[in-house]
Amino acid sequence: MSRRAALRGVATAGAGAVSLSLSIASLAALPAGCMQTSSTPTGPVAAGNLADVQVGSLNLVAGENVILGRDDGGLFAMSRVCTHQGQLVSVVSVAGVPALHCYAHGSEFSMNGSVTHGPAGRALEHFRVELGADGSITIQGGQQVTSDWRLPVA
Repeated sequence: MSRRAALRGVATAGAGAVSLSLSIASLAALPAGCMQTSSTPTGPVAAGNLADVQVGSLNLVAGENVILGRDDGGLFAMSRVCTHQGQLVSVVSVAGVPALHCYAHGSEFSMNGSVTHGPAGRALEHFRVELGADGSITIQGGQQVTSDWRLPVA
């Protein structure tokens, strides 16, 4: 092998390594969880206490792929998994109102999980919510409900 061919091989390998590290750095700059395919829970999920959930809010449940919301009708829960390709959505604010955005491909959802901008074609799945006597909230990941279902709270 000539010296010129060897140098060309080293330069090509170096350019590939730089390209790979730039690609990895680009992925690292995205919000956590947006490039992994995720699944929703299939059982009970502890979701905090009613005293900590304000009307008009969406809250990510730590360590789980569910979102707890509260509106004038009560508590509701939905999947955090985008219906397009399974990446996780993030809570954002649109004109001061909570909404959901998938950074992977740009899908957007209303506070209630309805698609407001594709490529997602289906709304987020909703789950039953239960409230303990002490105010503890449990999301039943295996029990789907309609998107208008709410657990009334005082």
